[in-house]
Amino acid sequence: MAEPPVKKLNASVPIPLSLLTFPCEWEKCETIFKKLDDFNSHMTQHLSAYFNEITEPLTDDTVFVCHWRECGSQVVGSYLDFLRHAYFHVFHVKIKSIGSYLINKTGTRGCLLDNSSRNLIPELPERLLCGWKHCESVYDNPEHFYRHVDNHAEGFSDGRKALCPCQWEGCESIIKSKSKMKEHLRSHSQEKIVACPTCGGLFANRTKLLDHLKRQEEAVCECLVLLLVDPSYSSVGY
Repeated sequence: MAEPPVKKLNASVPIPLSLLTFPCEWEKCETIFKKLDDFNSHMTQHLSAYFNEITEPLTDDTVFVCHWRECGSQVVGSYLDFLRHAYFHVFHVKIKSIGSYLINKTGTRGCLLDNSSRNLIPELPERLLCGWKHCESVYDNPEHFYRHVDNHAEGFSDGRKALCPCQWEGCESIIKSKSKMKEHLRSHSQEKIVACPTCGGLFANRTKLLDHLKRQEEAVCECLVLLLVDPSYSSVGY
C-alpha cells in the first residue's frame, strides 16, 4: 500500500494556538492548558508558592533551584533572573507544542536523539529590553516580551509596495511588509518560533526543525546501507 502523501504547510502562516495544548511540568504538576495565558497565570502561582517557601532574605547571591522536571538548573542572582528562567519554560512548552504539531501534520519522522535534554533551556542573563525607538520596555517573561516586540510591526501595512523602516536601535533596515517586519524583529529579540519536542532544540523557523529531523533520517539510511555492505559496521549514535 502506498504511503499517504506528506502534507505541506505554508511556512508563513501562523499555527493557531487554539490547536495546541500546554502541559505543566513543575514538580509533580500534570495540568494541561488550552490557553497560553492560563498557563502563564498557573506558572505564576507555582512561583509564588516557591518564593513563599524561602525563609532567608533574597540577595544577588541567592541560589534558586528550578523545579521543572528534567531541568534542575540552579540560577544564582536576583529573583528576576530566576523568573526569566522559569517563564522561559512556559515559552519552551509552547514552541515544543508547535514542533509536535508540525511533525504530526507533515508526517515527518520524529527526532531520534535522547530526550534527556528536552527541558534544558538557554540562559537569559539580562532583562529583556525592547530596543524600539522611544520604547525601552523591560520584561522578565519571555512570551510577553516577544509578543510586545511583535506588536511593534502592527503599525505597518502589508502589500508589495509597503516599505517598513525598522526602528530598532542601531538598525537601518527597510523591510517590505508587516509580515516580513515581524520576521525581521525576531533577529533583534532572538525569539525562536519552534522547538523539537524530543530533544528540546530551539529553531528560528520551521524549515530548520524539519532539516534537524531530515538529517537524522538520512543518517539512519546511511547506517543501514553500510550494514548491508559490511555487517560488522556499527554506529553509536546519529
